[in-house]
Order: sequence, then C-alpha cells, then structure tokens
Amino acid sequence: MLTLARTLVDYEADLLATIAELWDVELASSEPLAMADELGRAMLEPGALEAILALLSAEEHAARQALQAQPGGRMLLSHFVRLYGDIRPMGPARRARERPWREPVSITEKLFYYGLIARAFDQSPAGAQEYIYIPEELLARLPPLAPEETRKPPGYAVSPPRRLKGGRDIAPDDLTTLLAYLRVRPTDAHPWLHPDPQPRIDRRLRRPDDPLYRALLTHLAYALGLIEDGAGAGLVATEVVAETARPWLEAPRWHQLRSLAETWRSSVAWNDLAFTPGLEADDWPNDPAAGREGVLAALALVPAEIWWSLDSFVDFVKATNPDFQRPGGDYASWYLHDAYTGEVLHGLHYWDYIEGALIRFIIEGPMSWLGLAESAWGAFCLTQLGLALLGRGEWPSEPDPETRIAVDPRGVISIPATASRYQRFQISRFASWFPAPPPNPGADEGKYLYQLTVRALDRARLQGFHLQEHIVPFVERLSAHSVPRSVMTMLDGWEGQPDQVVVHDAVVLEAKDPGIDERIKGNAQIAQWLGRPLGPHTYLVMRRHLPSLLNALREMGILPYIKGIVEEDEP
Repeated sequence: MLTLARTLVDYEADLLATIAELWDVELASSEPLAMADELGRAMLEPGALEAILALLSAEEHAARQALQAQPGGRMLLSHFVRLYGDIRPMGPARRARERPWREPVSITEKLFYYGLIARAFDQSPAGAQEYIYIPEELLARLPPLAPEETRKPPGYAVSPPRRLKGGRDIAPDDLTTLLAYLRVRPTDAHPWLHPDPQPRIDRRLRRPDDPLYRALLTHLAYALGLIEDGAGAGLVATEVVAETARPWLEAPRWHQLRSLAETWRSSVAWNDLAFTPGLEADDWPNDPAAGREGVLAALALVPAEIWWSLDSFVDFVKATNPDFQRPGGDYASWYLHDAYTGEVLHGLHYWDYIEGALIRFIIEGPMSWLGLAESAWGAFCLTQLGLALLGRGEWPSEPDPETRIAVDPRGVISIPATASRYQRFQISRFASWFPAPPPNPGADEGKYLYQLTVRALDRARLQGFHLQEHIVPFVERLSAHSVPRSVMTMLDGWEGQPDQVVVHDAVVLEAKDPGIDERIKGNAQIAQWLGRPLGPHTYLVMRRHLPSLLNALREMGILPYIKGIVEEDEP
C-alpha cells in the first residue's frame, strides 16, 4: 500500500517521537520531516523489527499475522477494528496527557503506536475507503507465515451433486426469444424489467416462469443496444435495433455468452441486491457494481473444476471481507426490509439476511443463468466462462456446430436448440410458435418447433416477407433442400388462393321442435349469431359467441342441452 517513508511523513512530531522511543531510537532532529526520515531509516536497520516483534503478546501477533496474510497487507479499517478494537482519536495534547501506548485499550491501538500498522484511504470498487495496513518495507521484512497462518481457502470442496439442472448455456436462446417476440408483436418491454410475472413471454422461455431471469435478460438487451424504446405516438412498443441485433444473433454462442457476462459485470442499471429474494427497500442504498465486484473478487480464490460448498463460501466472505458492499462498514444508515414479515433489517447482525443472501443470489441467479457457474443442492462450480470472467482462463471461442432444420409433411419446422440464433429469429417471424424445449443437461439440447400457418404467413407478408422470394428459399437452404412436396404444394396453393379451404371455429345449434326453432329465430339478439343453416332447424354458430348464446337462451326460458362441450364449471 504505502511505503514507510510515506506513512511517517504525515505524522505529527509527538507521534514520531513516541514511536522512536518505543523502537529505542534517539532522534537528532526536532523538525517533523527530518524526524520522519531519520525514524524510517532506523526502523529498517537490521534487527530493529525483530526486537519490536519480541515485545508483542500472542494475541497481538495473531492480529499482525491476520493482516499480513491479506493481499498487500491491508484490511478495511471497519473490519479490523471489529476484530481487534479501535484506535482512540487523540491530538498531541491528549496524547501527552494520557500516554495511550502505555495502557492501550485494544490490540489495534498497541500495534499503531508501535508503528507496525497505519491507516490511510484508498480506492476500492465501493469508492474511497479507509484501510489498516502494514507499511511496504515492514511487510517485506516480517517473518514468513507458517502454512497454517496463510490465507485460508474460501470454504471447502464438496462432492458433485448427483443430479444437475440443465440449461447452463441457454441465455442466448432465451434472449433470442425475447427479441423475436418484440419483433413479431408490438409490446412495451418495460414491464419485463421488473420481477413480476409476465405470462405471455415467461412461458415461451427455456427457463420458464422465472421473472427474475427474464428481467435480467431484458436489462442486458437494453444495455447491449439490442432493443430501444420506440418513438412513435400511441402504443409504446419496444423496438429491436437491427443494426446491433443482427450481428449479435449471428455471432457464435460463446461470443454471445461472453457479451452477456461482461455486460452484467459492468452494469450499474442492474442491481443484484434489489432482485435478491426476501429483500425490499424504499430506496436501495448500495452501489450495484461494488457489491458485485466484492463477490467476484472472493470467487477468484475458489479452485477451478471443483464443486464448492456455498455455505462455506458465504462464511469465508463474512470472516474476511464482510464490508464488501458497504463503504466504511456502514451498517447504521441502510434500512432494508424483510419482504415477508416487513421487519427492518438494520445493523451488522442482519449480515446473513442481506450480504449473505446477495452472495447466494449472485451465484445461484445471474452467474448460473449466464453460464458462469453451475449450482445445485447448496454447491457450485465455476465454469470455463466463469473462470474467464475472473481473469483465470481464456474465453472459449469455438464455432457453433453445423446444424440443419427439418420440415415434416404438416409444415412443422424442427430447429435444433444448438442452431444459429439468427436462423431461429427469422423463422419465428413467418411461422407459429410451439412451447420452447426445456433445459437438458445431456448432450441433446432439444428442438424448437414452429409451424407454417395462415396467420403467421399473413403476419410475415405485412412485414415485407414474400413467399417465393424470401421464405421458401430460406427454408430450403436451411433444410438442405429437403422440404416435403406436400409443404411446397401447400404454400403454392395458399399464395394463389389463400381461402380455397376454410376451417371455421364453430359449434352447432339444433332445435328439434319447430316451435322452439321459430322462437329462437324470432329473438333478434340470438338471430345475429346464427350462421348459415346446416339442415332443418340446425345452424352454425361461431365459438366465440357461445357464452352469449347460452345466456340468451336461458333468459328465454330455454335450458340448452350441452353435448360434446365442457361447460366452465365442469372439471
């Protein structure tokens, strides 16, 4: 951190004289700058440090060794004083009167007046924070730590879980689905940024019904410039930005995962703490990037390719860097609430409810969703992507596997989940969607299914797609020219005469008594719903009119016999 000379130069003359006395150094000068220079040289004389260390108790040695074991020999002041006590603020007059080095109130105060530690501000991910540190030259001359005194591992390893959830690398697939949905249906994506269910889109994702996951993907889509708010009047629709979305969709999966991971790491718009289950706040007081970096810094110590206990990792952070997201260890000004009980979570004793929960969420949430870690049953393992994000490995760069789509005689298009996201994005624009394949931990990642339908083809035509110029050549190329003849005939027939065969979504109303038939036809309200006759006293009725028709018949005193149709109150 700071050199011994840089440390001493800021001390007042009486403090320099005190340290010199304790080190058994006679200072010739009385001018502070000269005193600091003279004292610094004397403290580095051979044998001087060893003589001071011999005066320390076992507890004081333990505190010094704990600080020595930290990177750069420094620790947040707030954490160190919680462990070893504080240093009373004193000026020259009070020091001369009380002589605190003779009866120090804490281990920290003893080590400070003996010149073995100092305090200074330095930059951290959370901003400028105050640290306790060992000056550089003294740190280099301290006896090496025994193996049991060196930095402890960040927890302990566990056996790999027997069953793993799939979908480690599916975030690009689901983000593609979000983009395709926005391209096909005018939609305001802002509600997707919040952890509230959005059934229409949530159920289409490979990790379905997880609003937090969908909210993160939407944040990342905005941050990457893949989508933007529309500028038109009327309905506010989020627009897909073709200039940035197409290159991203065409990129290999590894590149897409890297872009998502790096964007999440640097994002200040996405606040992991605000999405941590069980927490609420009127105003979130934290710096999102600082808290995230604190967790990632601790994860950099977790061994590669080993399953690790999540509980033990949380305990490690609590013991070594509990203030990773709180500048200056401020536990007094944060007012968070338990989302279930409304209890105010205020103070250090709620660390596990806040910091501990945040660590768990980051690992089991965003890091697992973005392919940076696998997590299951209270354990986690860093992936190749996770190690790369932490600077402990190279980013993967393999190209996507070669795939091709299949088209069956019914016009159902089958797309391997490993296929190009751009190809699926385009197919989704002229074909109707089926449910997404579930995550699969095995080699077969499943298939996306779409079907060529009149509604989807009409929608594509309105967006500028032409059947023979765009759709047919595209499907032929991706299927290696294996489109069944029936599908080609179907498409040709639809383009020439779209309404050649019409299927009605309808029900049949039959009145067996001619008198009742006359009553029904004479009711003006019901008559508007009766379609063309199918036979004597028998009519076609569109299904959407069925509830109104049934109510109108009951109001006429007719209780219709329902045959082959499940009424609303039936199981």
